[in-house]
Amino acid sequence: MTGVGSRESGVGASKTSDLRLPTPDSRLPDRVLIRRLILIAASIFVAVAAFSRLELLYSHKFFDNTGRAQWIWQQNRLADGDPGAFFATREFDLPPNRAFTRIKVLGDPEYTLYFNGVAIGGRHVGDDNVALDTYDVSTLARDRKNRIVVALRSANGVGGLIVAIDLTAEFGNFIVTGGDWHIVRRWSDDLLVRDPPADQLARPRLLGRPPARRWNYLAQREAAFFAPAKRVIAPLQSFDFETALPEIAVIGGTAVTVSRKQHATAYDFGQTTGRARLTTDAVGDAARAITVRFANDRSELYAIEGAVEQFVFAAGERTIVDEERRNFRYVTVYGGAARVDVVQ
Repeated sequence: MTGVGSRESGVGASKTSDLRLPTPDSRLPDRVLIRRLILIAASIFVAVAAFSRLELLYSHKFFDNTGRAQWIWQQNRLADGDPGAFFATREFDLPPNRAFTRIKVLGDPEYTLYFNGVAIGGRHVGDDNVALDTYDVSTLARDRKNRIVVALRSANGVGGLIVAIDLTAEFGNFIVTGGDWHIVRRWSDDLLVRDPPADQLARPRLLGRPPARRWNYLAQREAAFFAPAKRVIAPLQSFDFETALPEIAVIGGTAVTVSRKQHATAYDFGQTTGRARLTTDAVGDAARAITVRFANDRSELYAIEGAVEQFVFAAGERTIVDEERRNFRYVTVYGGAARVDVVQ
């Protein structure tokens, strides 16, 4: 009996032992698992960070054509949407042992480049041709007191400028855009030669190095220089008429397109090719935009719909020349704000 009782007692003890709550030591595998997961997550984070750093390093190595250059712009309230036109300037010396002097520039949405008093080139920049324009200005460069001026124009006041100058195949980006450039908001007749007094200069807004904002790394392309002007053509005739232009208006909280009545002056050049030159007598203290339409047929002049362009005058500026060489017959100026002739 004693043996049987002992066996039953043993069985009962075994069952009681199996029903005991787990001790802290029995939960150790869960803590180890969590620790391992944390280590794995940390390793993945470090690997991703290292890969991103390497990608950035090699992207700069192989795709960056501007080095330390930063995108710059004037100090203005971008949200206002007001027209903007100003001039970025820089004076500098160059080493005598340079192989060449090549200016790489992009002014978005429109720029004109001047170097040592000469109009070099420029263009309207579209979404499909965002690339660095390269100009070889070796014949104009000198060892001391070089001067670069870039005119920037934007119908809504938003944009960016980046410049870098190469001197040899190995020695690139000798002069670059940055905080040492000057912003001049008003045109003066001697601006291509010297800066105005210090109280009329401003520091640029720094927008960052590529890739920055809407601009990625920039490829290079050989840019066309402005052709020397051979003659200026006056219009054969001009005539005024009343028309309308579409514009966006907010009515009851909804944006709708409405037609705004507008006086217009059309300048007839016959069929011609060249760069339109606009001259105004209304010189103000702020940048202002003038609306223009190019046409080849008289019927296009009265159409409400159609492509129109904005030409932006800087403060104090009386004359601007279109960056683009076009083929056209008529140039229509809305609002009677400017006269037109053609530079060939």
